[in-house]
Amino acid sequence: MKILITGGAGSIGLVVASSLLDEGHDVTIFDLAEQIERVKIPNGIKVFKGSILDTVAIHHALQGNEYVVHLAARLGVKRTEVERLACLHININGMVNILETSVKEGVKKVLFSSSSEVYGEQAKMPITETSPVNPISVYAVTKLVGEEYLRAYKKQYGLDYTIIRFFNVYGPAQVGQFVMKKFIAAAKQEQPPTIYGEGDQIRCFCHVKDASAGVIKALFSPQASEEVINIGNDLEQVSMLALAEKVISLSGKDLRPKKISFAESDREVEREIFHRIPSIKKARSLLGYSPKISLDEGIDELLKNMDDSSDWLDYKAT
Repeated sequence: MKILITGGAGSIGLVVASSLLDEGHDVTIFDLAEQIERVKIPNGIKVFKGSILDTVAIHHALQGNEYVVHLAARLGVKRTEVERLACLHININGMVNILETSVKEGVKKVLFSSSSEVYGEQAKMPITETSPVNPISVYAVTKLVGEEYLRAYKKQYGLDYTIIRFFNVYGPAQVGQFVMKKFIAAAKQEQPPTIYGEGDQIRCFCHVKDASAGVIKALFSPQASEEVINIGNDLEQVSMLALAEKVISLSGKDLRPKKISFAESDREVEREIFHRIPSIKKARSLLGYSPKISLDEGIDELLKNMDDSSDWLDYKAT
């Protein structure tokens, strides 16, 4: 199959692209030049540089491809709250550009990377695909808008789709603004990981290799057509305090987590999500999806593979 991955030089995109290449597919990645230049692209993968706001660049990259994995977006809840207009513009208009070009080029299916952020804070755990959506960030809103565009394009043009809602995916190529990389970078630099409040926010972290396996299963599964599917790891719930302590323990450092009250931070307690536990029952039944990598294994991999640079935003891609 011929497959285009937007955001293909990102943390998830790199693993998806490499896995598809290993399976014998014809893989093309499309991403910003600065993102492509900071990572190592495996031999055999075609590369197109450009923005999802550039319809000409999208056309050149997408031409001849049968499937699209749409991962490109302005990422990060905190970053996108600061850059609200850019987030809306890139994530929504970029989505329309991808769909318009997909229709024109006769693409069979688009797999869209949505987010567990669309659920917001939920009263009932675990979170299923039928849990009510409750977005509390502009980033989450843009993801819901993207989902609705897919439904509209399916109705209007017959364009097939699958929506994946990722839950706390992490991995070696992830940028440093996300909590897992922040904790590990701090520990490697002999600094205490910082938690907010009492660190009682609960998450379930999913290694990027497991998330990638879910993406590929959903991309080619007829049962996944027109479905919303949670992809994550429901096997290990962990509080932010416990995660910080685990990172410290596995790093072998003599540190203790540093607590910062919400009043002293740039975070707002009313916008904090305290419980996020996925149900992946649907992914298991429809796709045969099953996460394999434990939290300890994933953290140990990051401790070994992260760049030791004092600038914790710079990491090696593996």
